[in-house]
Amino acid sequence: MNFDLSIYDATVIPAIIFVIWVIIQIGLPKKFAPVVALVIGVAAGLALEGLSVEGLIVGVLLGAASVGFYSGTKNTIEGGTKGNGQFY
Repeated sequence: MNFDLSIYDATVIPAIIFVIWVIIQIGLPKKFAPVVALVIGVAAGLALEGLSVEGLIVGVLLGAASVGFYSGTKNTIEGGTKGNGQFY
């Protein structure tokens, strides 16, 4: 198995984050966002790498990376406030 995450794969992560954001704005409950991101990631991985085990694994990695990047960024921004919107 050759897991080559190329620059094309790396650009898919922000695209997945954007698509999930749009879907949330349309009305998807936020609790389903990670599952939808994983499904979109798997679809993207299979499209980029072909219908193979490698494509499936790359897709799972892309979906998980997009969820983790979004969550980490959100928690970093929200974690720096006292709860009233002011930074410590």
